[in-house]
Amino acid sequence: MQPEKEGGLVDLVDRLLNKGLILNADVIITVAGIPMVGLSLKAALASIETMLDYGMMEAWDKSTRDWYSREFTRTSMPLAEGEEVAFKSFGYLWQSEGICQSWVPGLWHITNSRIFLWRREPAGMIIELPIDSIDGITERQEQVFGAQRTEFDLYFGHKSVRIYLSEGQEFKSVLERTAGNLRAIKV
Repeated sequence: MQPEKEGGLVDLVDRLLNKGLILNADVIITVAGIPMVGLSLKAALASIETMLDYGMMEAWDKSTRDWYSREFTRTSMPLAEGEEVAFKSFGYLWQSEGICQSWVPGLWHITNSRIFLWRREPAGMIIELPIDSIDGITERQEQVFGAQRTEFDLYFGHKSVRIYLSEGQEFKSVLERTAGNLRAIKV
């Protein structure tokens, strides 16, 4: 009998991180029929994104966002002379290369001349686009483990990128105001 799909460690880790694994175990140690020690074990193994989608680790996520905001405001941003920041917020860029698909975190900036996602360590500038190269922005509602989430597709040239920010509507309105020439994109 042949397996339906070839799989390996990479497929197992990918599925584990995307879907997650929950372990619940209750152990009672008895001596002579008398319960002496009770042990309740609960463990979750998944990617941070999956845990957040299930409503887990929200306090950690909030403290991480706060830390990013504090850390990035102390660091000198790579701004050109005369460039002013109109919007700044923690968010993500979807990157998909082969079997590696993930949300890359950073600090989104909209200035009077460009839009970029930047993080101090380790990558620096993740993506940078002149503001006048932005053709349009569309939003989509994604159902992620029973919760609605708004993600955006940003169009430039013949390409697009998918982004997610918790302050997405404010991002969209500042981008529309700043770029001024955005057109409706039919998907």
